Amino acid sequence: MRAWGGVTLVIIAAGLIRLRLLSVPLDRDEGEYAYIAHLLLAGTPPYASAYSMKLPGIYGVYAGLLRLFGETPAGIRFGLMLVTAASTVCVFLLGRRLLGAWPGVAAAATFAALTLSPAFLGTAANAEHFAVLPGLIGLVLLLGAGPSGSGGVLLTAGVLLGLALVVKQHAVSFALCAAIYLLLTRARRALGLVLAGALVPVVAVTLWLAAAGAFHEFWFWTVTYASAYASIRSPADGLAVLPEILGTIVPFCFLSLILASVGAVLTVRDRPLRPVARFLVPFAVTSSLATLIGFYFRPQYFLLLAPSLALFTAVAVHALAHRLEPRLGVAGLAIATAVLLLAISHTLWAHRAILFRLGPDAVARAIYGGNPFPESVVVGRFLRERTGVDDRIVVMGSEPEVYFYSRRRAGTRYIYMYPLFENQPYAASMQDELIRDVETAAPRFVVYVNVPTSWLVSPAAPRRMLEWFDGYRQAHLEQVGLVDMLTPQLTLVYWDGDARGRTPRSNLWLAVYRRRDAS
Repeated sequence: MRAWGGVTLVIIAAGLIRLRLLSVPLDRDEGEYAYIAHLLLAGTPPYASAYSMKLPGIYGVYAGLLRLFGETPAGIRFGLMLVTAASTVCVFLLGRRLLGAWPGVAAAATFAALTLSPAFLGTAANAEHFAVLPGLIGLVLLLGAGPSGSGGVLLTAGVLLGLALVVKQHAVSFALCAAIYLLLTRARRALGLVLAGALVPVVAVTLWLAAAGAFHEFWFWTVTYASAYASIRSPADGLAVLPEILGTIVPFCFLSLILASVGAVLTVRDRPLRPVARFLVPFAVTSSLATLIGFYFRPQYFLLLAPSLALFTAVAVHALAHRLEPRLGVAGLAIATAVLLLAISHTLWAHRAILFRLGPDAVARAIYGGNPFPESVVVGRFLRERTGVDDRIVVMGSEPEVYFYSRRRAGTRYIYMYPLFENQPYAASMQDELIRDVETAAPRFVVYVNVPTSWLVSPAAPRRMLEWFDGYRQAHLEQVGLVDMLTPQLTLVYWDGDARGRTPRSNLWLAVYRRRDAS
């Protein structure tokens, strides 16, 4: 019971920090998930009205969050808080089964701190958070049942592992971990049941999208285009970027990483820990491989590593306590606890401004730099006030959060500009399709985002769409809004008469245009 008390304190502490961050503006991925989830709640399946190469499970998750907690950033982040709390409990249960109650608490505390870290983009409601929970529950059930456990439990574990996969492709690591663990224990029956269960969500999603008439688009974006996207960057190019990504992560949690490294060495080396290694080593290896998929490294991908890092940390702390207690008694346990607290405190202290001091907009700026996430809130509010529910809008840029804030449908299925300006074989046809979409929809408002990270234009990509838009703007649109991002602390906003004819003073800005015949 005392161990459960410790886990409860960890969850409360992490929850209080997350409560302070509920209203931070959504980032692009969150905006995408929220917008497509909004369409899903209105009866439109994923891929039918908005293209994405993400798997559809995350849209179902977000639809649940929006329905339960409201269609606001705070509602989404409140759901995230509950999910990360549940994942923390699962890490505790894994640690308790592998090492004991108090090492389980150590693992839970480490996991909570790592998944709060802005270096991992842990404060955002990324798909990785929601994939980790069913994956962990599945592993908890699998370890609890054992290789010879009941068929129902093993099937259920497999279904949960499959759910993790349909939320995020990279979460296939959980199913791979289970498969390797069961192969090592020579549990063929259990392996068959788990894999059969894992197929259930995959088949169910496929049949649902086929019945909804969206399977063709689903296949193109998640398989055909995704393959082309992965081929843009060679493994060597991807690995060359890895040190830069690690350079943004490691300084904020290096003490925890040192402890985890010690724990990994002990797990492999110490004979008494071989039963732990049989599970934990495959878990760490598959989680590491999940961050390598496509050789595109994103900070949030490393959230999938957090459970194994936390468990390795628990191994190190447990080993330290085990060595010191016979010599120092209670003082030895206190030293081991102090080492753990130092590592956790370092991560939180390194992010103290974001986690404890800055306001919502300043947090977004501190984490995402010059990306226009706070500005998207203002633009979305303006569009919602100036349009009817049947009006269409278009964002020329990769800011799907504007669609969510405005509660208005996009006049194109391209809610990101990235695919259209990549060096991939479908870019030109995608640009042509967007042009047809916009000319057919004749949107009442168009938002142009002059922020490089909203486009990421490849030198080899076609430019026809940019030339077309310049002519389209002059022929059909008038400027009624300008959001001028002068400095990280100062954004000037102009509407209506104040915006007409005004030119931006900075290199980062958003312009809002109204169709002339719609005024």
